[in-house]
Amino acid sequence: MKKQQSKRRKLIGIVTLITILGGMLTMNWLNGEELKKKKYRQEQDRVVKYIGEHIELCNGQPITKIEFIEFQLETATTGTWSITAIVNEKYLIHFSEDRLGEEIRTSYYSPKEFKQYSEKMRNNMTNVETIYYEEK
Repeated sequence: MKKQQSKRRKLIGIVTLITILGGMLTMNWLNGEELKKKKYRQEQDRVVKYIGEHIELCNGQPITKIEFIEFQLETATTGTWSITAIVNEKYLIHFSEDRLGEEIRTSYYSPKEFKQYSEKMRNNMTNVETIYYEEK
């Protein structure tokens, strides 16, 4: 009888331990996903700021909407990130970063659609609608 109770206690202890470890792993995974989403959003905010400081539409219209349609790691070995946005629902522009948080560069855009300035401009970006890219 004591052996049976002892085995039962061991089994309950093992099940409890597995449950606790599973919960901890799940929490760490969810926390990691939240941190990743937060970092991606911060980077997209940096691109919006970069657009406000360095990019202008050639037709003179104000930038009213920026929709991010791509945000991905291009090459894991170099850590280069590719970010693509559609401006005012019409104009496509691509950016790249060697690593998240580093210098943002325009990697492709049409000179007929955008003007790029090396000097910082002071475009008001507070009323710009931003649609963030989220991984599916």
